[in-house]
Amino acid sequence: MRATPFFESVEVMATKNTYYDRVHVAPVLIRPVSTDDVAAAVAHVAVGLPMFATLEVAGPEERHLDDLTAEVLTARRDKRVVVTDVHARYFGAEMGKRTLLPRAHAHIGHTTFTEWLTQPVVHTKG
Repeated sequence: MRATPFFESVEVMATKNTYYDRVHVAPVLIRPVSTDDVAAAVAHVAVGLPMFATLEVAGPEERHLDDLTAEVLTARRDKRVVVTDVHARYFGAEMGKRTLLPRAHAHIGHTTFTEWLTQPVVHTKG
């Protein structure tokens, strides 16, 4: 099982690439996926016949990471500004334009980014 980046990783990445009041984000394409959609795929594979292959799971929408980051900040009422930066790193790595996209024939989840973003934020101790 392999998954494209989770919706939550977009939010976490914003904290990693913050410089003062700006968040530097590369304009790479991404199909982020819901953790619930990945969990459902894992459960399906766990009870099914052996696949002898890797199942890739991705979200239903192909979007630019910088746009998604701006949406997260707006939804969270975060005043930081997104700066589109082709050299910005994604968890330490510089990505190519299509690096974060799934391969052909990936299992596509159902939850959209907007649906996830409008769910109440759950805070955990940590």
